[in-house]
Amino acid sequence: METKTCVLIADIDEDFRRLLGDVLSQEDDMECVGNTDNGVEALTLAAERQPDVLVMDIIMPRKDGFMVLEELRS
Repeated sequence: METKTCVLIADIDEDFRRLLGDVLSQEDDMECVGNTDNGVEALTLAAERQPDVLVMDIIMPRKDGFMVLEELRS
């Protein structure tokens, strides 16, 4: 049984999120488990979906990337 690396994308740029999601979908061992354009939703999705990797922008509305990282650490 092959385990996929689950990736969550949090970036304000919709085109970037879509492009990265498309690239990940072409990889057999990776899966995009969600994407968002704000830090609050990134925290919610991270808690719900437990991604292996979080690709995140620093500048986002509601909570920036630094705030999200701080909360994920605690």
